[in-house]
Amino acid sequence: MPRKIVDLSARSAIIREEPWSLHFWENTPAEALEFLVNPREQLEKMGLRLPEDCRIETVIENHDWLSDRTGGFQKSDNGPIVVCNVGGGNTAVSLYRVTMYPHDESEVGRHEKKLLHDPSEESRGEG
Repeated sequence: MPRKIVDLSARSAIIREEPWSLHFWENTPAEALEFLVNPREQLEKMGLRLPEDCRIETVIENHDWLSDRTGGFQKSDNGPIVVCNVGGGNTAVSLYRVTMYPHDESEVGRHEKKLLHDPSEESRGEG
C-alpha cells in the first residue's frame, strides 16, 4: 500500500482552486511494479477515483538505476529503495500524469533545498 500520501490540493488553497489535482506518495519497488501493471486500481487504493475516460500516463525517471538494483523487478529483496511519485491532472483535462523517481532511502532528508517561500506562507509574490 502506498504511504506518505499527500494531497497537495488539501495543503494549499492556491492549488485547490486550480483546474487540476496534485498528489505525492511513496512506494516500494514491488508496489511500483503493481502500479505499472494496474495503475487505476493502485490509485483507487489511495482514495483517488478517476473517471473511466481519464487516461493515465507514467514517466519513470532513473529507470535504468531502478531496473539495475531490482534485477528488472525480479528480486524480492531490493534493499532500501523508495519510489517517490508525483501525480496530477484530471479536472479540466481527462489525463492523470504520474512521474516516478526511485532512489536509495538514505537520500531522504540529506539534501538542502532552497525553498521559494517559508513553509508557513501559502505562496511567494502576488498573483
